[in-house]
Amino acid sequence: MGDSIIIENLTKYYNDFLALDKLTLRVPEGENIGLLGPNGAGKSTTLKILCALLNPSSGKAYVDGIDILKQPEKALSHIGAIIETPEFYSYLTPEDNLNYFGRLRGMKGEALAKRIKEVIALVKLEKWSKVKIEKFSRGMKQRLALAQSLLHDPPILILDEPGLGLDPRGLVEFREIISDAGKRKTVFFASHQLNEVALICDKVAIINNGQLLAYDSIASLEQKYQSLEQAYLQLTGGNIE
Repeated sequence: MGDSIIIENLTKYYNDFLALDKLTLRVPEGENIGLLGPNGAGKSTTLKILCALLNPSSGKAYVDGIDILKQPEKALSHIGAIIETPEFYSYLTPEDNLNYFGRLRGMKGEALAKRIKEVIALVKLEKWSKVKIEKFSRGMKQRLALAQSLLHDPPILILDEPGLGLDPRGLVEFREIISDAGKRKTVFFASHQLNEVALICDKVAIINNGQLLAYDSIASLEQKYQSLEQAYLQLTGGNIE
């Protein structure tokens, strides 16, 4: 078992603003790792670089041993992702959207149709599978985004605030889906929801101002700081947002 994600000295400037400051991190294969930090800490920037949506100013990133900067398409075939607020073609149904995304990934025929049914059932959108997305709430779009990220059965899930817009029941169901998927996949996700992270992940990376402040098991952080919340507050020197 190796590392699914390797980040080496990742640095990103937005003009004069330093968003990532030589961030180095390894995510072992098959582990669920939470990425925590206040707004502007560098979480989304990190995930966007891993998904080839941004180029770093310097540093390297590898997904399943593939250099994301040199071979982005090959690296992305190993990833399922939700980055920021998902948007879909609103005049299409979930089935239509997933069919489109599947064909973009080279999936087709009966295998694609079968997989679409499986992921729609997984995120509990069966009753809505033929309804146009213009009628969907934010939480329902989030469910569909999760279905889309799982469609090609990737070994790695990269999720940016995946619980955003979900009601409490939806959060529980989302947690169950990720926990189940996480038994067979590597999951790396950013969140502000400390309780959600604690229930899904064994280990967290806490960042602020683009720097890694801690990377440890939740049990170790709780032992050292009394709770994950206290670890977060003391390390980032701020409030939970």
